[in-house]
Order: sequence, then C-alpha cells, then structure tokens
Amino acid sequence: MVVRSLYLSILRNKPHIAFVIFFSLSLNILLTGDSSPSLDLIRSKTLDIFSFLYSPLTWVKSSFLLEEENTLLREKNLRLSLQVESMLQLVSENKRLEQLLEFKRESKLTLLASKVINKGLHSNITSISIDVGSLSGVGVNNPVLTTSGVVGKTILVADRSSVVQLLSDLNFRLSVRILPSEATGILRWVGRNLCEIREVQKNAAIEMGNKVVTSGFSKIYPRNLPVGEVIGITDERGSFQKIISVRVNDDLGSLINVFVITDQSDELD
Repeated sequence: MVVRSLYLSILRNKPHIAFVIFFSLSLNILLTGDSSPSLDLIRSKTLDIFSFLYSPLTWVKSSFLLEEENTLLREKNLRLSLQVESMLQLVSENKRLEQLLEFKRESKLTLLASKVINKGLHSNITSISIDVGSLSGVGVNNPVLTTSGVVGKTILVADRSSVVQLLSDLNFRLSVRILPSEATGILRWVGRNLCEIREVQKNAAIEMGNKVVTSGFSKIYPRNLPVGEVIGITDERGSFQKIISVRVNDDLGSLINVFVITDQSDELD
C-alpha cells in the first residue's frame, strides 16, 4: 500500500522530479566537467546568476549580523557610561568629604560630623533627621551647619539620631548681623533659598553682596557663623526700618552631610 502511494506520488510529480534531476546533473557537469571555452562561458554565466540570486540573502544575513553587533555595542556603551558616571560621583563625594574634613580641622568649635538619613518626618515642621544623637554628645538646640553656613538646630534627640529644624521652616528665627555695617536684625524664611531680615535701622549702611552672619545674641548660635549674602534692600514706607533680602548659602533641599556644634566654649572670632 505504501509502495503504491509512493509510486502514484512520483507519477503525479514526474515533471518536477525530472526537472530537479536534470538541473542537478547540469550543474554538476557545469561545475565539475571538462574545461572548454564554451563550457567555461556557460559556467561563468551560471555563477553570475547564482551570485545575483543569493545576493539578497547575503544582504539580509549581513543586516542581521550588523544589528546584533550594534545591539552589543549599545549595551557596552551604556555600561561604560554608567561606570564613568559612577566614577564622577565618587570624585564629587571625595571632594565633599575633603571639604568637610578641612572645615572641621580649621574650626575652633567642637564639631560632630553627621549624615542626613531622612527628610520631613514632621508634617508641621520643615526638618531632616541625622545619624547622631545623645550617645555622641548631641543635645537639644545644638546648632547645625555645613561648610557654607547655618542650616538649622536640633529639636529632638534620641540615642543615635536627631531631628533638625531647618532654616527653611516658616517658624524659624535667627538673630543675624550684616557685615561690615554691623547692622542687626531677625532673619526669617520666605522661600526658594531666600530670607528676609526685618527690624533693620533705615540709616544702616548696607550694600548688595554684604555678608550675613549670626549675631551672637542668641544662646543657641555662636557669633559669626556664615548665613548668606544681601541680594536686595527695601525701605518700608512710614517706618524707620528697612527689609533686607538674603540668599542663604546652602540648597536646603539637597543636604547630605552636616555638622552639629556640641561645644561652644571656643567661639569663632
């Protein structure tokens, strides 16, 4: 039964089978037969035809290989970019740590280095949490600053962590002086790294760019800690005072490392 089916199939496809057989024989003769001018000509034409027929397949194969190679190159480029970015971050971190160490070495105050571990735990207070507490000598109302200046004070102290009320809290007040005029006033936050000093005498000689430091009148902050610089002066109508606009030295929204002043026995001169 199987042989009969095979025989009938051969009969049905006899023309196709014959074509394949004779075509294969012809190719074999062309490619392996004896050499003659006419036969060589036929062979060359046949090779040209096959080259033409196979060229699209070769192009497709090359395209796939190129695409695969491009994918590998893109992946390698991404890995290298990430490595470069990581190295740049390490360089930046090293520079920041060097600045912190230099600041601590030069300061006459007793400074405790700490790291910011959280932000905004209290909904009604603009604050950060730091990784030092009472076991490290931190107490309530210790001044907190960076290498650029004052950023706040401790308001809650646990054994190994503390909460710092930031200068950017709307309820925060800081007694300051403006150099070189020695004019004093109370600094408060207004937004976008900007503060205002009120209760400044109108006749005080204040100019743009003057430095603002802590006054030393407060029991919390020692004298002459940097705060910011004057960027605006407004006279209040019908008053003997003027308002001073101040840009603080730090971006309070991106603090990473801060210092806590744990001992003020040696204040800044």
